[in-house]
Amino acid sequence: MAQKPDNRLSVAIVGGGLGGVALAIGLLRHGISTHIYEAAAGFGEIGAGIMHGTNSVRAIGLISPDMLSAFKKCATYNTDPAKENTFIEHRYGTDSNNGNGKKSGDSICDVQTNLPEHRWTGTRAMTTVHRARFLDEIVKIIPEGTASFSKSLVDIVESDDGVRLYFADGSQAEASTVIGCDGIKSKTREVLFRNTTPVVPQYSGVYAYRSLVPRDIAIDVLGEDLTTNGSLWMGYGGYWITYPVDHGEYLNVVAMPRKEDWQVAVENLVLPGTREDLLNDWPGWDPRLLKLSEHFQSYNRWAIFDLIHDERYFKGRICLLGDAAHASGPHMGAGAGMAMEDAYILSNLLAGAKDSSDLERVFEAYDSVRRTRTQDLVRLSRYAAEVNELAAPGIMDNFEALKHHSDQRYRWIWNVDLEAQLEEAKQIMNKHIDHSTSMQ
Repeated sequence: MAQKPDNRLSVAIVGGGLGGVALAIGLLRHGISTHIYEAAAGFGEIGAGIMHGTNSVRAIGLISPDMLSAFKKCATYNTDPAKENTFIEHRYGTDSNNGNGKKSGDSICDVQTNLPEHRWTGTRAMTTVHRARFLDEIVKIIPEGTASFSKSLVDIVESDDGVRLYFADGSQAEASTVIGCDGIKSKTREVLFRNTTPVVPQYSGVYAYRSLVPRDIAIDVLGEDLTTNGSLWMGYGGYWITYPVDHGEYLNVVAMPRKEDWQVAVENLVLPGTREDLLNDWPGWDPRLLKLSEHFQSYNRWAIFDLIHDERYFKGRICLLGDAAHASGPHMGAGAGMAMEDAYILSNLLAGAKDSSDLERVFEAYDSVRRTRTQDLVRLSRYAAEVNELAAPGIMDNFEALKHHSDQRYRWIWNVDLEAQLEEAKQIMNKHIDHSTSMQ
């Protein structure tokens, strides 16, 4: 349960998506005055299914037991008991052409974890949620009045006393600090870097068709096993991913072809398409997947942008979290998990600040432990797309190399000690505070 704010600090959060609400839950639990400013008319998430690895679910539980309970209420798992420790099964989406005799649909490997985290959290290795359902549940944790809507950020002005936020409707707000959780198109990031080299998203060379397919239809096309357990379908020129969401009521389907020369801007991430476009993108692919596409709700194409840079995630009293700082492609199923990790670390560091004079040291510590890991994820996700397309140098469609690399890259994400990372950040913060005190 949220504690009563003690007014040491006041935090303005720009963005009411999963990252912003997770941060608010963590801050309120520590008694920090918090308010969310959301540009939309209400809470909402774009997209459908989202995967969470063991690192993400543990971060959620560390932020708040109530948040973990809300997550578990929405959670969907592999239904096969033999896949309890399987995050995702990799299989061929096309016939292999390297002479190994593998056919479309044949298994490459089960990416598994034997880590205890999913037992600690009461979940399983592969846990998926419907984005909007999960957001609806965690919003219930924060007190009424914690958020203001239709607040499109225009500018932020810093002073010795704090920050002033200016919104498109002419209103203003004040706080000790502002945390930008406003996604890949972040206005907060634009303000943060306006007097330096801009940090802008780049098209990653991949776009996505995505849809939810009702369970019964999916079973008719794919069979029960492939409908009720997650699969990543590797193949030449792109890949598909399918997994159950909404307690198995739907199959979440994402098909991502490589299109390096596609002309698209981050301001318009979604372009219309047709089923003919989709079929042209997937020649020779598993006929079951192509049959499944008959039942897509739309054939819009979602450009995958990401954010690779070496700049610090803060300046002065302004800081970035989640996609606003380090948007990655979906190719490792870890973008949302990194935002949960951010929220855990940053909320706890802010709880250790004595007053607003400690903010820059808090952000320095946060940046020190989060930037390398999250930027490594952005780069790794780009490489993972090539692996999934059977096109990564040194791996290509080598069966044994695919199994080895898939196992190693997921373990890098999962094998993180978040509590040790927080302790490291606290030591960095306290070192800065002690040094600042000795200089006075």
